[in-house]
Amino acid sequence: MIADAIIYEQPLNELIRVCLRLEQLFYQIDHQVNDVSIAGTRNVVSTIVNILQVLDRPDLKAKLAKELGHHLSNLMRLENTPHIDQDKLRQLLRQLDDLIRCFIDSSGKIGQNLRDIEMLNNLRLHLTTPGGGCSFDIPLFHNWLQQHADIRLDTIKSWMVEFNAIRTTVSLILQLVREGTKIQEKTADHGFYQELLDSQLNLRLIRVAVPKNIVAYPEISVGRHFLSIRYFAPTVNERPAQYADNLSFWLAYGG
Repeated sequence: MIADAIIYEQPLNELIRVCLRLEQLFYQIDHQVNDVSIAGTRNVVSTIVNILQVLDRPDLKAKLAKELGHHLSNLMRLENTPHIDQDKLRQLLRQLDDLIRCFIDSSGKIGQNLRDIEMLNNLRLHLTTPGGGCSFDIPLFHNWLQQHADIRLDTIKSWMVEFNAIRTTVSLILQLVREGTKIQEKTADHGFYQELLDSQLNLRLIRVAVPKNIVAYPEISVGRHFLSIRYFAPTVNERPAQYADNLSFWLAYGG
């Protein structure tokens, strides 16, 4: 978005909120999956269980298909537009159409095959408790963790295949929303910024970019009519105070 800046994102509907949570969970797995220690495997499996919990909504597939359809319709308007890579556009349109059909034609919840695995079902119950998943909770899980690292890694990779479609979908939706943002430079007077939102705009995401050399972070609040951003001076051990000076930042609206 902006070089040498920290980007903060505020989802404006439940689906984008789910997509951002899933993006973060998939990012965690990517950085943990090669840690083949027992503790590393526990972290990966715990993340997989968290993904299943986020996906545990009966209406999610329909909402994803609708969102993909929205972007498909928007992109179809670009056909035959000058200076557009038509081959790349057609490839993207096919990908969107394939993903829509995948969610419409499939039965059950996303990741249904993983929900049928007894060990993962037991973990979903016990991992809600701090320190849950001990050997006395699920002896089967404890036994599996003692298996060779290659066996555990192969199992995890086979489980991750179940998330291929949703992972591609999340990545594509967020990419299209982020790349479609309109970026403007703004100023927060004494750490506060507010503006009236156009109610006709069907916004999905607000992105705020703050230069790294500014020691402040935003708290973003979006209502029906107003966008408010209040900046605070970061502190970990005490209650943060509002940033006292004026600061410039970048604001992007994604629809």
